[in-house]
Amino acid sequence: GWVEGVSAARMPLRLPRMPREVVAAPRRGVARLPDCCGDCAVVAALAEAHDRLVLAEDGDVDVRSEEGLEACRRFVRELGAAADRLSCDIADRSYREAFSRNYRILFPDRKRCYRMDVLEACVEQLDSFWVNGEQYTLSEDTLTRGGAMLAAWRRLGGCLQVFRVRGGHVGLAMVTAAISALDLAWADFEQHYIRELIRIEEGARSIIVEAIELDRRLRRVERSFGVAAVKSHEARRGLAACVARLNSVANNRRKGRDDLRSEVLEAAYETLSRTSDEQDASLAVAHHVVGAFQALREYFRGASSCLRRLDPYLSNNAGLVERLAAWEEAWEVGHRYLSSPLREAFGSMVSSIARTKDQEPAFASMCDGCHPDVFLVLPRLMWLAFLGRPSEHAALLRSVLPEAFAEEGGEAMGQDLAAFVEGYRRLGALLGARGADVQATLLSKAIGVEGQTMDGLEASEREAIRSFMLDLERWSMAAQRACPEDWNSCAAAVLRVLAGAWA
Repeated sequence: GWVEGVSAARMPLRLPRMPREVVAAPRRGVARLPDCCGDCAVVAALAEAHDRLVLAEDGDVDVRSEEGLEACRRFVRELGAAADRLSCDIADRSYREAFSRNYRILFPDRKRCYRMDVLEACVEQLDSFWVNGEQYTLSEDTLTRGGAMLAAWRRLGGCLQVFRVRGGHVGLAMVTAAISALDLAWADFEQHYIRELIRIEEGARSIIVEAIELDRRLRRVERSFGVAAVKSHEARRGLAACVARLNSVANNRRKGRDDLRSEVLEAAYETLSRTSDEQDASLAVAHHVVGAFQALREYFRGASSCLRRLDPYLSNNAGLVERLAAWEEAWEVGHRYLSSPLREAFGSMVSSIARTKDQEPAFASMCDGCHPDVFLVLPRLMWLAFLGRPSEHAALLRSVLPEAFAEEGGEAMGQDLAAFVEGYRRLGALLGARGADVQATLLSKAIGVEGQTMDGLEASEREAIRSFMLDLERWSMAAQRACPEDWNSCAAAVLRVLAGAWA
């Protein structure tokens, strides 16, 4: 089922909590009234709650601190009780029937329903919202009505002070009139403020609406002309561009890139159409890229029937963020390994590691069981594959350790790496003279299972192997540390292809 949603317990848009210095209002005595005077007792309770309000430095009621909010909640509860007890005039709230479904849950009927969200917006005199990187400004009309509500709120406070001094029917009449006036101003501001919020929410969700429409168009084109048609390419390009913008504002789990161009997706579709070899690593990468994009499209289809359930702050929608993060990760893998020269180098490396996995049960066990040692062994195996066939694997190793290669590019190696390769060749000649297979010997040492590969070797040969393995470990650490992000991406891609996770 589709699980995104805005909680009915709060407004989708509201002020962020920010620290603010507050000062407690001085406690003032409340006139003692006869218990038999029910109306006066209610107003006295309202006055007492008003005395307990916390004031900010500007003299207005504090609605940011927890202490201030709790005092406001108590006062608003007493305000509702007093309005009912005194039979104060109630403003027409039939406008709530035109609210969106989310707000009709918050305002279910025409009763007063003094919500703190509205009071906060009034007191803070909020004039704009930042949502998904866009600024939305409230209209001057709404701001004016908020000012009128704040003025009515202050007048009620003044009347409560008069009531404390005078008491009796005069003070009671003033408070009753002030409550009625506040109720009218509150309803007027509430109506226009909530309408503005609905407008802002629709604007905040507009990019999702655009993605839904582009996906619908793409489905129609694909049904009519096929996935490989030029019109399908154009439609996918439009949807991919929209998704890139969406990713930049909603993906708070990864980088939030806005450059996720459609070329990677098209390369993946092309790979799927012309590659049938299940052992080809590029096929697995293509499946991964297309699968991540399809997951996003399925999300859009589900969202199309319940857009109002989407939190307008798009990064708060866990399902959307999860799919965007997966698409960004898949796009980066595809961008790196579906284009030459890394495409061929990556495929060759995966094939080499796959052969080792087939030949060495210990390494296969590490991979299948996700053993931590696999992350120590893998870089050793990758370097050994490079040493065996430098021309096939140079591009991939250059991508994770560029400083080891010459600046002019290609297979040209730096001085240290050239010395490492020469040391491998010397060791190969040394072991070859005794009929030993240098790759098999070093692979066993790299994995940690020597078997019989060391049998019959002299002490000098064993020492040469030990010295080379220390050098191999140094290069393995260098590949992992030069750019950890690039290495982790490369290692993860190799292991996932080996595990069939992207098939």
